[in-house]
Amino acid sequence: MVRKLSKRDHRDPTKIMVAMPAYNEEKYVGSLVLLARQHADDVLVVDDGSTDRTSEVARLAGAVVVEHGGNKGYGAAVQTIFSEAKRRAPDILVLLDADAQHDPGEIVVLAKAIMEGYDVVIGSRRLPKTGIPAYRKVGQRILSYLTRVLSGSKIADTESGYRAFSRRAIDLLEPRERGMAVSAETVSQASQKGLRITEVPVSIIYTKNGSTLNPIEHGLGLLNRILVMISERRPLLFFGVAGAISIVLGVTAGVMVLRILFASHVLHTGTALVSIMLITVGVLCIFTGIILNVLVKRIEDSLRPRIRAEE
Repeated sequence: MVRKLSKRDHRDPTKIMVAMPAYNEEKYVGSLVLLARQHADDVLVVDDGSTDRTSEVARLAGAVVVEHGGNKGYGAAVQTIFSEAKRRAPDILVLLDADAQHDPGEIVVLAKAIMEGYDVVIGSRRLPKTGIPAYRKVGQRILSYLTRVLSGSKIADTESGYRAFSRRAIDLLEPRERGMAVSAETVSQASQKGLRITEVPVSIIYTKNGSTLNPIEHGLGLLNRILVMISERRPLLFFGVAGAISIVLGVTAGVMVLRILFASHVLHTGTALVSIMLITVGVLCIFTGIILNVLVKRIEDSLRPRIRAEE
């Protein structure tokens, strides 16, 4: 049961901007905009190339609408939102999905955490007992674990689209991912830039027609992008683990070859070659990780003065 939340007092000098990436959401976007306006000064809808009346309905409900010429992806819509937020300079930016899975009444919960001094607040779907389908729970756990590896944060639900950002976070974060991996990217960037991150429990409603994406295709695509980001930002961990696994498999195969050789005096040449190849690949992976890690550290050190200047 969703807790009853009070309407925002518009005498509050804190400026709150609510933004929604939307793609073919004419069914839900109007009511969401109307509800969000009860808790925000501005409501922005980024129509990511919808073929229905999403933009028209959002405008009629009172939202500012920015339209993409075509469907560029969720991450591209988030990039547009951050660009608009930098221009409009709200004190708090709240993102929520336009498919009616989030309760706009909980905007005040996320905003309250920002007012308490946090820079990034994630609306966690894992803290409360919600009706999340089992396959989604498994996918969320895997993706959240990998995002924690990427960012070093301890957030339970890193993929939630319900999140809030402080003015400082708006200024410092520069999302580049054009797809759904932007959620993991923003958590990773926030952690790298020393922003304070927390999460608060929110309710979630999985509507029958809520998602426009195939969950398996979406999950595999997101998994691929997160693994790529880990390889780019934590290369020693990524290539080190891959190299260690390869070496272990190679040594295991080599031990099997030697046992058979000593027992029957028969050399399994093919298995021996596979063993040598696995060990060689493993060693190369580890050295690759070490070299790339040094390069990443040097790049981070060169960027640190610029980040301090922006703060």
